[in-house]
Amino acid sequence: MPVEHLNITMPIRLKEAVDREARRERTKRSTLIQHAVRLYLRVSQQQMLRELLREGYVEMAAETRAVTRAFAALDRDALKYAD
Repeated sequence: MPVEHLNITMPIRLKEAVDREARRERTKRSTLIQHAVRLYLRVSQQQMLRELLREGYVEMAAETRAVTRAFAALDRDALKYAD
C-alpha cells in the first residue's frame, strides 16, 4: 500500500502517551496512530449509520401507524368471525 509522510502537531503529553502505548504494544508510533485513525473512522461511520437508521425507523414508525389506522376497521370486522 502506498504511504505518504505527514507532519502533525499534538500536545506533548498526548505524544508521550502515544509513545508509551506504542512501546507497550511493541509497535511504531506511526503504526499506532494509523490504527487509532482507522478505529476513529470506523466508529464515526457507525455513528452516522446509526443516526440514518434511527431517522429511517422514526419515519417508518409513522408510516406503520398510518397503515395500522387504515386497517383497524378491517381488523375489527375480521375479529367478528374469529372463534
